[in-house]
Amino acid sequence: MGKKKINFEIIIISIVIVLSFAYILFKKTDRVHYKVPELVNIKTNTITKISISKGERVVDLENRKGGWVVGEEGFKTDDFKIDKIKNIVCNLKLTTLVSKSGNYYKYELDDPRKINVKVFTGKEMVREFDAGKVASTYDHTNVKIKGDERIYHATGSINKELDKSIDDLRYKKVFLIEKDKIKQIILNIDGKEYVLNKSITPVKKRVEGGAGNSNGMESETEWVFNKTPIENSKVNSILNTISNLSCDEYVYDRNELKASEQLFSIKLTGSSENLITIYKLQNKEDEMYRGETSQTAFEFLIKKFRIDNFLNPLKEIFGIK
Repeated sequence: MGKKKINFEIIIISIVIVLSFAYILFKKTDRVHYKVPELVNIKTNTITKISISKGERVVDLENRKGGWVVGEEGFKTDDFKIDKIKNIVCNLKLTTLVSKSGNYYKYELDDPRKINVKVFTGKEMVREFDAGKVASTYDHTNVKIKGDERIYHATGSINKELDKSIDDLRYKKVFLIEKDKIKQIILNIDGKEYVLNKSITPVKKRVEGGAGNSNGMESETEWVFNKTPIENSKVNSILNTISNLSCDEYVYDRNELKASEQLFSIKLTGSSENLITIYKLQNKEDEMYRGETSQTAFEFLIKKFRIDNFLNPLKEIFGIK
């Protein structure tokens, strides 16, 4: 009798184990029962337009004659940032089904927080999706594909690259010249002009191990102000900054700007002349100067400390207090 009881208990335990295993194996959840759609990659060189909207903000990127522009005005774009966006929208990869509930608020896929992206080849829209909140792992972003109400994880924190304004995506270089070709720096400030000239002197080239023997000629570069030599390192440090200058923002509504006096201008001459002009702060608490250069038709704003980084050393060279 005891043996039969033991066998019966073994059978019951076995059945419970089998049923438990079957429950685990066949339990349907949002994450495991549904096959995640595999999106076909789009060749980046075939797309002609990307439209990105969030709330009332709409940013249109277009490929015009081989170059990408942004906005109705057709502003030149930052190629590096545009390439990142193109790579995201063309190679979007879904990894996991997150939810079928339609609770878009939880995943920041509701209006006006979602980022809607439309990708075009000519007039044909080849992809549309919404990007929402970055997942807690920071390796994925919650997305919703057009025509599918489900929410998925897409690889990468893509919303950071997509949540951009027109100004964010514009090309910000406003002064770009070859510093080695600069022969003269002219600073105009407080109604006075200060000139720094480059002097190039040919010298005999020494032969290693030789005693005064020459082997061709070399040249020595020297910067001079009022017949006084200036250390090359000081001038080169200034040129490193000013010859590759980018702005922080562009000015879009000039009517909002009050007329302001010129703070200074710098003319750099070499194979050509290039001019940068910076205007005085409108308010003492302002943190950005307004400026313009001969290389762009657009006025811009640049942080005060960035201007001070090259203006103050230049004033020191000229003895301006």
